[in-house]
Amino acid sequence: MPQSSSTRRRTSAPKRGLNGAIITAWGGRDLRLRVLARQEVAENFLRLEVDVDGLLDRDEVYPTYWLRLWFTTPTGTGHQRAYTLVDPDPGTGTAWLEFFLHDGIASDWARAARIDDEIDATVLNGKNPVEDSPTHLLMIGDGASYPAIADTLRRRPDLPATVLLERRHGEDPHTMPVPVRETAAVRWLDPGEEIAEVALEAAAAAPPGTRFFVALEGAPTRRITSGLRKQLGTPKSAVHSLAYWKGR
Repeated sequence: MPQSSSTRRRTSAPKRGLNGAIITAWGGRDLRLRVLARQEVAENFLRLEVDVDGLLDRDEVYPTYWLRLWFTTPTGTGHQRAYTLVDPDPGTGTAWLEFFLHDGIASDWARAARIDDEIDATVLNGKNPVEDSPTHLLMIGDGASYPAIADTLRRRPDLPATVLLERRHGEDPHTMPVPVRETAAVRWLDPGEEIAEVALEAAAAAPPGTRFFVALEGAPTRRITSGLRKQLGTPKSAVHSLAYWKGR
């Protein structure tokens, strides 16, 4: 006999331990996402449409807005990773999650995710990097922050932008396209090119009023942020910096 949808449904609702308690103490708000559709864009790139549990009725889901998803380890404990909400649709209460797939529990969950699967998430966000409409955006990222960068360009086509993306783990510009327009210059850096050096050169040439969005692995994120502040004298208010992942 075929299983019902409720029988097939998987729910990732792990024990969160100390990390969960700390996030709650910081003001984290919980919700549960439900998978509605999946798009297998490429072998290493997957999109999942999710119901976001009424979030779009309560919050302004600005470009780069992200959630902490709680993945269940084999021991039942929680492993949390942050993912950008892409193409939010207040009319349907849905958004997309994009996974650049590699080895790891988050990618394993995404590969196996099917319609009606659920996962716990927590809202604990920062600031809208384009709230005050800067004159120019310089966005520096990689496969992990690609969803936030591409979604920002889609949702704010009025903002001129320069985008630098690092190809560290086989990122493919054809399956991970950045919106093309006359006011946006996009460059993918090949392995071996020094992202911090290129980024600071671009920053030095950026027009007045530029907002800097730096979202790489922890070490280059810190290097570029430090260079912007100490070498170029960039005001803290003009730099939106967040490490999107940590190397081993």
